Amino acid sequence: MSELGFLHTCFICKHKFKFGPTTYDGKHIAAYEIIVCKRCFNNNWDGWANQDAVKIISHLKSNSIAVPDLNERNWLPRGD
Repeated sequence: MSELGFLHTCFICKHKFKFGPTTYDGKHIAAYEIIVCKRCFNNNWDGWANQDAVKIISHLKSNSIAVPDLNERNWLPRGD
């Protein structure tokens, strides 16, 4: 498979990144069925900020995935 086959688009920021054998510049969040870049994942270590949570919750609802309870900061948990 070519290197291009390992490019993914971050669910949050829409930037492209490599995610495949030998290079994992992102994170698959199984609970939310999304893939995000490392920058978005690492910057939201304490939960997803409201503008990002809106996107994730919309995705969860449209795919019949349960929306988790908010964390102690009242943010959507990161899902790791």
